[in-house]
Amino acid sequence: MSTNKNKNKDRDFDRNLPSFDIESLSRAYTESLDKVTFGGKKLSETENAEKPSSPHDEIVEKIREKNRALSSSIWTDEPVLKPKKSVWLEDDYDVPTEEKTPAEKQEITEETTAEKGPEEVVIPFTMEKNRLDGAKREITVEVAPDGSVKKKEPKKSFTLKIPESYYREYDVARTEKPAGISGRKIEIIDKRKPLPQKDDPTVEEPETKTVTDEVKKIGEQSSADDSSDLENYEKTAAMVKKRKAEREERKKNNIHELEFSVINIAVCAAIFFVAFAALIFMQRESGFIQSENRDLSEFPEFSVSSFFSGEFTGGVTDYFTDTVPNRESLKKFCAGFTNCLGVKLNDTVISGGLKNVEKETLDQEKIAKTTTVTAFTGKPTEKTGTETKKTTAQKKTTESEKIVDVPENLDDGQWEGDVIVSGKGKDVRAVGAYYGTFENGDKYAETINKWKAELGDGVNVYNMCIPTSAAYYMPENLRDSVSDQKDNIDNIAAGLEGIINTDVFDAIGEHKDEYIYSRTDHHWQPLGAYYAAQVFAGQAGVDFPALDTYEKCEIEDFVGTMYAYSNYNSDIQNNPDTFIYYKPDNDYTVKYYDTKFENPVESGLFFDYAEGINCYSAILNVDNEIAEIETDCDNGRVLVVFKDSFGNALIPFLTHGFSKIYVCDFRYFDINAIDFCREVGCTDLLFGISITSCSTPTKTDCLNNIRIQ
Repeated sequence: MSTNKNKNKDRDFDRNLPSFDIESLSRAYTESLDKVTFGGKKLSETENAEKPSSPHDEIVEKIREKNRALSSSIWTDEPVLKPKKSVWLEDDYDVPTEEKTPAEKQEITEETTAEKGPEEVVIPFTMEKNRLDGAKREITVEVAPDGSVKKKEPKKSFTLKIPESYYREYDVARTEKPAGISGRKIEIIDKRKPLPQKDDPTVEEPETKTVTDEVKKIGEQSSADDSSDLENYEKTAAMVKKRKAEREERKKNNIHELEFSVINIAVCAAIFFVAFAALIFMQRESGFIQSENRDLSEFPEFSVSSFFSGEFTGGVTDYFTDTVPNRESLKKFCAGFTNCLGVKLNDTVISGGLKNVEKETLDQEKIAKTTTVTAFTGKPTEKTGTETKKTTAQKKTTESEKIVDVPENLDDGQWEGDVIVSGKGKDVRAVGAYYGTFENGDKYAETINKWKAELGDGVNVYNMCIPTSAAYYMPENLRDSVSDQKDNIDNIAAGLEGIINTDVFDAIGEHKDEYIYSRTDHHWQPLGAYYAAQVFAGQAGVDFPALDTYEKCEIEDFVGTMYAYSNYNSDIQNNPDTFIYYKPDNDYTVKYYDTKFENPVESGLFFDYAEGINCYSAILNVDNEIAEIETDCDNGRVLVVFKDSFGNALIPFLTHGFSKIYVCDFRYFDINAIDFCREVGCTDLLFGISITSCSTPTKTDCLNNIRIQ
């Protein structure tokens, strides 16, 4: 039934069409198409250019097939909208219900043409065979009611866009417009690039299917303006290629990153394996280490009790930590690397901790109440004793007026490690920072006052706070970053009760241009100790020979503790000190006891074989022993010296003034100190301690503990 119905509709459509000169229209249309070439051939020469027997029937049939193909777009997901009034399909025509006369038909046609004007239709063609590069071909004709055909100037109307599949699958020759329709504009436009041909070797194949898909996807966002279609297409293609290139670049980078990761893992694993093997199989360090002035740890002996107490495992840890192979070389390397991380503040490189010190002000009323104490020598009528007292009194009146100036030729200093380094070459010098406070000094003064109170008036007690090199050689740019040693020494002196204050600050400062302090060590040189001992001997009223009566000894290549404290500064290492010490010309014998004053061993006062960092130990050797020095002096006075390491250098210059001298390091003393002084018959007690120790609460606690233990 449907087939018959369609046939009837076709007959009705043919019957109701106006009778135009179809042959004239077809001839004009064919002539225009003959001017268009497809792949170098005219339409009439193409394979599919078959001349239809009935142009109208053929066109109507082909349009039906095209409408079925145009039900959806290959470019977008949106359906293709059909024109409201199709000039091709029979179901869109207004089929008249009544037969019109020729005059009425002509009137209707002219009226319709006047109202609507000529319509514009884009006629697609086969792109595979077209070599046009965007050229535009159009012909506009107008068919009069009498069947005559004439050309008409094109007038912009509307354009019906046909998808690519339309002109890929259908031949242009079979899409002719039916004759007899007046006012239609026939326009042939190529607005796309020619598609590549498989048989054409000059045309490159598309790169990948992905590029085409990308073009379709991005092309949906391009402008709808017909005149910009070609430009949008080219921009879209360029954008797609750029994105593809970026993806390829990211892919390559990911591959490189993976390769680098694998290489890094392999290198790190190799370094770890080599380091592990070195620590296990290489020969480990042992014995005495010069740069740190101590013995390295030894592997502990195993026992059940030490294992469960943790002593054994702790000893193993200390051994492997302390005896790393090539320890000294590794320390130098680490120190150089650490120095590279220093922070530069103005002209100062800070690689250690910098403290801001607030300067304290001395209590002038407290100083004014200080009384001068003189030594009781047992022989007040002797000339030497009278002169001694006079000298002491004269010095006291002038010491408040005397100020020691810091040398003006000092270079700016910089923090390196835990010390301050200034100068270069043979003038390089390292000094330790001093951060003493009046509070800590008062604690020290109160402690030694208790010693004096327990020993009574029968014992002369002296206090010598020994300044460090920073008091005289602190660079100007860092002088405000440390405490003032002179003020702290004066504050301690003001707190003493019944104790003779042996102030050596100015006496040493008068010789600051001489070799009185080591440049590479925190200790003073024996020459500085000589000038300090001279002050003490004057207060004690004992003989004190001139320096030229001593035998001068030297040890070359002395690189002291400052080398390690400065993170192994190369200038300090390459410009060592010469340690110069002096041997007295009188007779004396020396015995060394342990810290409990037991097990005496006879030895000498000097140890000439000392070398390296241990050069300062050329006098009295070690600190953890009690030395007993018996001299040829017959004055019957017994001197007990409680000291830190600074006090060692004083002893050789006192052998002429006392019959017997006991040298004790308060840090290594295991018996009651007051009882010890009474047992040995002490007449004079000297605290010869550096100002650094005097200002350190833990050292003050040691002094107090050995007094009461």
